[in-house]
Amino acid sequence: MAAQAEDIRRLKERLEGQPGPVLSVYLSVNARIPENQGQAYKVRLREALEEMEVPEEIAEHVRESIQDQVHPGARTVVFFAAESGAFERYDLQVDLPEGYRFGEPYLAPLVLALDEHESYGVALVDAEEFRFFVSAPIGDPSEGSGGASSGFFREVDLKPSRPHPRGGGTRDADPAFRKHQANIHRFYKDMGEVTQKLVNQDNVKNLIVAGPKERTSEFRETLPEPVKEKVVAEENVATNAPEAEIMEQFEAIQERAERKREDGLIEKARENGVRGVKDTIEALQEGRVFHVIALYELEGEIRWCDHDELAIMNIAQEECPFCGRQTRVRPLMDVLIDLATNRGARLEYVRARDEFGETPNEDIAKQREQKDAADVLREEFEGLAGLLRY
Repeated sequence: MAAQAEDIRRLKERLEGQPGPVLSVYLSVNARIPENQGQAYKVRLREALEEMEVPEEIAEHVRESIQDQVHPGARTVVFFAAESGAFERYDLQVDLPEGYRFGEPYLAPLVLALDEHESYGVALVDAEEFRFFVSAPIGDPSEGSGGASSGFFREVDLKPSRPHPRGGGTRDADPAFRKHQANIHRFYKDMGEVTQKLVNQDNVKNLIVAGPKERTSEFRETLPEPVKEKVVAEENVATNAPEAEIMEQFEAIQERAERKREDGLIEKARENGVRGVKDTIEALQEGRVFHVIALYELEGEIRWCDHDELAIMNIAQEECPFCGRQTRVRPLMDVLIDLATNRGARLEYVRARDEFGETPNEDIAKQREQKDAADVLREEFEGLAGLLRY
């Protein structure tokens, strides 16, 4: 993430050096979201730029950048553009609420997305093969190994590759078979050490072990203990399947693991958290919240004092009770981003499960019998909750 932080710093310097207002666009293009079917995001983009009365030369540059793309290969596309001709585009593999600004560069959502990306790694194993994949918030297929990239996942280059174990007999009593099994065990132990290095190198928070069922359990057992604790899923994936199919399975597995993690956050919020807009905002401002959980489509407005950088809970209070200066009304989500950034808290968006398209082998009807994290946030928490430091 250090390289990304440096990139953001340079981006901030470039944008703040522009002579006029900067257009900032966070455009949702995730094909799994029904609202994006039929490339509806292109219509939303055009209408938003017209409504904001963005100068045509800026608007055209942004529209042209995505107009001819049928499948952008991202979840959110971020644009920054200015009249001087300055133009930046970032294809993110994370879902961010859609937003448009024309004025000061709006970098906070991008910074938070990259800084708080919940990274995933996938170890794909068989008796004679080991491959490793990592999630990349900013997709760049050129960083892969020349093999696989789904946009969300890219393959890590493991060259120079180790010789794979080659097999012998077929029965336990066969010495050649026993030797082959011992070779596989040593191979897995070696690859477990490689996995540990890759997990540390790419700051992987969650590990998925995939491959034939008879192999994943054995490989998992050989993993060093610190890595074993990061395993969130063990799934049966055919290593000889077409590359696109393997990648699709990875994303489906990651999706299920992420939903399970979100459900766990809701349980933690129930046990030791704060809920509701008023209580969560107040606790966040006091520095007591370390993890904010917000409904993806959270709406509403709130008063804000620019001088003290504080939210004012009384929407009718035009003067700040602390400094006496004029306050202004801002979108609640914008205030959350600023407060989370200033207070060192993580801000996480939760989207309703059934807003995504069906994933393989999922029983949507059964899934909806139990409320998901977004349901609880919406119905019980006013769309907002926080995990407390103290």
